[in-house]
Amino acid sequence: MEFSSDSSLIQVTVDEFGIAMLKINRPEKRNALSQKTIDSIISALAMVERDGKIRVAVLAGSRTAGPFSAGADLGELQHLSTSEAYRTGYLKDLSDAVAAMRKPIIASVAGFALGGGFELAMMCDIIYAADDCKFGLPELTVGTIPGAGGTQRLTRVVGKQKAMHMILTSSTMTGKELEQLGLIAQAFPLNELYGATVAAARKIALRSMPVIQLAKQAVLSADEMSLEAGLKIERSLYYGSFALQDRTEGMVAFVEKRQPVFKDQ
Repeated sequence: MEFSSDSSLIQVTVDEFGIAMLKINRPEKRNALSQKTIDSIISALAMVERDGKIRVAVLAGSRTAGPFSAGADLGELQHLSTSEAYRTGYLKDLSDAVAAMRKPIIASVAGFALGGGFELAMMCDIIYAADDCKFGLPELTVGTIPGAGGTQRLTRVVGKQKAMHMILTSSTMTGKELEQLGLIAQAFPLNELYGATVAAARKIALRSMPVIQLAKQAVLSADEMSLEAGLKIERSLYYGSFALQDRTEGMVAFVEKRQPVFKDQ
C-alpha cells in the first residue's frame, strides 16, 4: 500500500502484520517540517487511525541512516508573525493529531532529530533510536524557543538541569545518552535499529487492540494528573477490561498453555 497527501512527502507502507511505516521524505531539506510536510503527516496519521487493518504506526525518516528531521523549515518560519501563528495554531495541529491517535505510534530515529523533529519524536508513544543519533533543541541559535512541547516533555523526563543545559546551550545528546536518562525506550546500533523497531511493533500488533488502547490511555494519564487521580483512571480502565472477550481468551489461553487468539472484542 502506498499513500501520499503531497508529492510523496510522506511515504506510507503497511505490512501483513498491520504495521504502517510512515517515512518523512524530504531528504534534500533534511526532512525539515514545512507546513505541507506537517499537513502530510497529519493526513497520514488520520488514514492510519481510520484503517481497521492497521494496528501500529512507525514514524521514521525515508533513509536508513537518517535524518529523522531537522525541525521547522526556517525558510517558511522566518515569515511567520505572532498574529499569524496564533490564528493558524502553528504546530498545534501536529501535536493535536498525534495526541488524537488511539493506536500506538513509534518514532524510529536515525541520524539526527533537531528542534521540531525532536519534539515530534517526543510526541510519539515510544522512541527507538540509533545509539549515535543526535538529539537537540537548537532554537535559541535562531532567536526563538522550542514551541511544540520541547520545554515541557523534555523537562518532565530528564529534569530541569539537563533540560536547561540542552536548551540554553543548544547542546545535543546521543540516543545512548538519552536512553540512560529514560527519554528513549531503547538505543541500538544503526544497522539494528530498523529490525528492532519492526520486531517491537509486531509484538504490539499481536495484542488485543482494545487492550492496547486501554493501556496507552492509562500510561498517558500519568503525565496529565496526580498519582491519586491516575490510579483511579487505571483502576477504571482495568475493571473495564474484564468485560472484553479478549480478556477471557487471554486468561484461558494462559491456563491451557497456548498462544491467545485475540479478536479485538
